[in-house]
Amino acid sequence: MEPKTPLRISAAERELPSLRLLSVITAVWFAASGGADMIMCCPLLAVLDFFLALLFLFFRFRMNSMNPSAVRSFAPPILLFLNLLPLLGGFLEAGFYTLLARHLVTLLGTGIFLQHRDIKVFNTYLLINAASFAGAFLQAGNFQGEAVNLAICYVFIVSGMYFFNALHRNTYGRIAALADAERRARNMASLDSLTGLFNRRHFDGEFARLLEEGTDVSLILIDLDDFKSINDAHGHTFGDEVLKNIAAAIRRAVRKDDLPCRVGGDEFAVLLPSCPGKNGRMIAENICRQVGSRAPVAGISIGFTFSPGGEAPEDVFNRADKALYCAKARGKGRIVSCLEPASEGGPA
Repeated sequence: MEPKTPLRISAAERELPSLRLLSVITAVWFAASGGADMIMCCPLLAVLDFFLALLFLFFRFRMNSMNPSAVRSFAPPILLFLNLLPLLGGFLEAGFYTLLARHLVTLLGTGIFLQHRDIKVFNTYLLINAASFAGAFLQAGNFQGEAVNLAICYVFIVSGMYFFNALHRNTYGRIAALADAERRARNMASLDSLTGLFNRRHFDGEFARLLEEGTDVSLILIDLDDFKSINDAHGHTFGDEVLKNIAAAIRRAVRKDDLPCRVGGDEFAVLLPSCPGKNGRMIAENICRQVGSRAPVAGISIGFTFSPGGEAPEDVFNRADKALYCAKARGKGRIVSCLEPASEGGPA
């Protein structure tokens, strides 16, 4: 079983803050542009601007009730439309400088959002943006003076966006790499280096936490029978392989959320959260079958107990350890249960 890691935020969820910001900026911008168009007597462009402002406000308020992936799917067509809007505005006979200003705002909003997207997607939108601007530039028919200067500024803005986007990705990549290294270091501190199971330190911490929270816990203690004789007869390297095979058998026999651990040289334990005693016994029997299949050279004895939560970890562990001792004393290769603190009169 792999160690548990914190829940990761999906790409769609990471994009939501940028999408919200992009929607609000765009809605305000189109509302202001619509008012300016009314003053300048451009009714067609004003109607288009007010419609887009309402569309983006609706999109912003609907985000809270939509699935993040669904929100994310709306962004590409909207951005495509916005990047082509200056070309459409040229056919509506809007002023060149008005188109340029709108285009730069669209470019800024696109950059805010696309910092989360793949670099190929970012480059595609930059290409679409540049082609749309070139079309509006050709429609204006002004190839001198301030229009050329503004076009040069546009090129610098695009280049700056590309540079800062690349810088952001590089920084984000380094932060992600550090976070991943920290996660691996935490996992290594919780894992047994030989078997890959959780170690005693992790076992103690999780055991105490589960009981303190009042979670029902079944505890299985496993000890190899005559492991010293295996090492003496075949060597320690062979013994290590036996331990690895037993760990694999235990991992295969338990549930996804169970915690298999190596708590000593040839001693293993399995924490079974929210597992009634009857089910825990069945898992213990499954462990015996898996070990017999994957490591037939080794025999195991199992002590098993159940706690409804709220007990001291030492009491529960000692009860399972007592059951394991009884399994050894009764001839090894068997499962002995001690399910209640004092109701059974001893291991069964």
